Amino acid sequence: MATHKLPVYPADHPVALALRAMFSALETEHSLLEALADTAERVGVPFGSERFDEAAAMAGIPYSRSLDLYLDRQTQREAEALPFHLAHMALLH
Repeated sequence: MATHKLPVYPADHPVALALRAMFSALETEHSLLEALADTAERVGVPFGSERFDEAAAMAGIPYSRSLDLYLDRQTQREAEALPFHLAHMALLH
């Protein structure tokens, strides 16, 4: 994930997506992932794309490839410390 400081961030840049989604989540009480999905859709960034994944990671909900889920960092660390079959079971409960 390359992050470079820009004088102005385009609407579809991961930094702009993450910041707008965080503010939106606070204002609307939607989950951060819902707010990010809505924000990304409005500017043409597909859910699950590399750009979306970068924005999600910046917002604190990185994509876990092994679990195929967007998780907060603490949950991701805990789940990925478990064997694959146990991680899925732990997340279901």
